[in-house]
Amino acid sequence: MRKTHKSKHNKKRNTAFLYEVLIQDITKSVVGGDQKRKERALKICKEFFHKGAILHKEKELYSSLLEASDLDRTLRDKLLEEAKRVYSTLSKREVFNAQTRMINKVNTELSASVFSNFVSNYKTLATISQILNQELPVKKRIMLESKFLEEVQLTEASSIPSMEPTDNLVYKTFVKNYNKKYEGVLSEAQQQVITRYATAFSDTGLSLKVFLNEELGRLKTALRTTLQTPILTEDESMKFKTEEVIALLESYRHIVEFTEDDIMRILEIQSLVEEMNS
Repeated sequence: MRKTHKSKHNKKRNTAFLYEVLIQDITKSVVGGDQKRKERALKICKEFFHKGAILHKEKELYSSLLEASDLDRTLRDKLLEEAKRVYSTLSKREVFNAQTRMINKVNTELSASVFSNFVSNYKTLATISQILNQELPVKKRIMLESKFLEEVQLTEASSIPSMEPTDNLVYKTFVKNYNKKYEGVLSEAQQQVITRYATAFSDTGLSLKVFLNEELGRLKTALRTTLQTPILTEDESMKFKTEEVIALLESYRHIVEFTEDDIMRILEIQSLVEEMNS
């Protein structure tokens, strides 16, 4: 009697899943105010998903396929073939060993409960894993790939939230804390800062840094202009405080990673500039 092929997906050997549950844990730590756990989780994330790391390379293939809804069917087909080709060049032993080390670190430095974090697109990640691994029989693999491409097309037609639920949780927490302290309405620029901070983990903070590079420059220019106004030229105390704020903004140029406190200070400075210009 011929055995039927069975393929059981091991979520702990799905690099994208490992990344997502770790990000979930970092986000929960941020929201819960558990700084020590956040730092431990962030350290593990940086160690195994920094640019150039084998798991980062593999995760990028998952990401490219998850974002394929922006492409037409022909380009999606080409992307899928290229992703499979690139995946075949990765050392499976190196990937496996890196996953094992990461799993052990999560178990010892955080807890096994990390792997129980809910990942909304887990089924899609499992499908991509099966497609990339090429372990299914040809017929089943082709059917799976076709189904995946169709689902991507359906995703394209549906409305997709701009942020994942965990990112929204971080965003709402910042808004709540800000409003509690200042009882004000967030400006568009402040919303941009919080949104990029909430999603910073997805691209190692690149979009946050790019945005803040421009925003901090705008704030410095606005404050330096204010220094020339009669109100400040005649008030040494206000002038000194404004110069202190400018010096603080200058210091942010050398920051590699922005903390929650840094973000709150930037929100305060944005409010200050808004008030001065009103």
